Amino acid sequence: MKQTHSHLVDLDRSGLCVGLARRAFTIVELMVVVLIGLIILAIAVPAFQSMVYSSNRSLAVNALQASSQMARDVALSTGQDGAVIFVFDPQVGKMQIIPAVMVGTLREKTTAAAGSGGSSALSDSPYFDRDVFVPASAGETLEIPRYWMVRGYASPRAMIDRDSTGNAAANWYTSDAYGGTDASANIKSKAHWVFPETGFFPVDAQIVGGGLDGELSEVDTTLPTGRHSFMIRFDARTGVMSKSMNAALFVNPRNSRKRPYGDRPTSYEQSLRVDMADDLGIWASRIISSSDLTGDGIPYGRDDEELRIQLIGNASNDTILVKPVTRLALYDERKLGIGIGSRGLNPQTQTLYLPADQRNADTQIRFDLSLLSSMDEGELVERVNRWIDGDTNFDGVFGLDDEPESRMYLIQPYTGQLQEVLR
Repeated sequence: MKQTHSHLVDLDRSGLCVGLARRAFTIVELMVVVLIGLIILAIAVPAFQSMVYSSNRSLAVNALQASSQMARDVALSTGQDGAVIFVFDPQVGKMQIIPAVMVGTLREKTTAAAGSGGSSALSDSPYFDRDVFVPASAGETLEIPRYWMVRGYASPRAMIDRDSTGNAAANWYTSDAYGGTDASANIKSKAHWVFPETGFFPVDAQIVGGGLDGELSEVDTTLPTGRHSFMIRFDARTGVMSKSMNAALFVNPRNSRKRPYGDRPTSYEQSLRVDMADDLGIWASRIISSSDLTGDGIPYGRDDEELRIQLIGNASNDTILVKPVTRLALYDERKLGIGIGSRGLNPQTQTLYLPADQRNADTQIRFDLSLLSSMDEGELVERVNRWIDGDTNFDGVFGLDDEPESRMYLIQPYTGQLQEVLR
């Protein structure tokens, strides 16, 4: 009996071992499982990325379509001209569309050279009248998913303004890539798809050309701001798109702790600082209309005019110079880079632009030409224009061999709706 029992135990153990052996995976089976997993992953990841890309594109389209209608709603609900302003801040990394309302008009002295066209009889003080916009309390700021961008169509000669005497001046988009402030530059007479150049400036400089300490200084306040963008604007009286093509100012305070009057401003000095304003609309209206802005008891003095321009005018880094557009283009910045032959995007700005030199108050807005080979800024601007237009093989003709990646829209003047241009 003992032998029989021992024999049965041995059989049980032997059977258990055989069972375990049968349930284990061989190396070949493991490799097959891993291979199947890799195949599934290879199929799933691109499908997931495509789904995310399609979703972000839909979000961008929806935001863009909503923005134009929002501009019209602001005009109708406030009784003042309404707009949406397109802003890009590299620190945020996303393009924002900000609803805005007009609060007044600022008169600035001309930047035009005498005798640059128009009337030969110059007045004593030629000027520009700039409408001033601030963020509207009605409506919310819209964000477009990362890498999705909007450009505005600057029609031929849109980069040239005329002052009160009819003389030509170039204030809008004044980087070297667009001919600087030379109103006679050939590139100024052409059409361009412009990007919101709103985040490439020295944040600690109060005014263009001013020091990096945030203080106001005696500088040429006719220098245009380095911050430029475009807007969709609607007339409050008619509810249709504004016919004004004049440049306007949008109050968009820079993110800086260095401000005029130091860390201990007086109560009056506090009232002049945009970063201490409880309501940007009230603050801007006061800066525009105050007769004695400096508080020296002398109304409408030259110092009042200079301070006004430094705080809210075209020389201030707290404002953006904007112009109305009637056409928009939506696209992926990464695909634009690839399409024009770039090796990628600037790692700091995630665009084709260089970040601002924060140590230099006179810094220029520049493209990152290190991303491209043997191409200057003028050629880059031309290639961007063609790519947005749909000429992706750059042969000068939009044909069947082109593969347009951008989506172009016309703004309906009476409804604010966007109509896509099919290509």
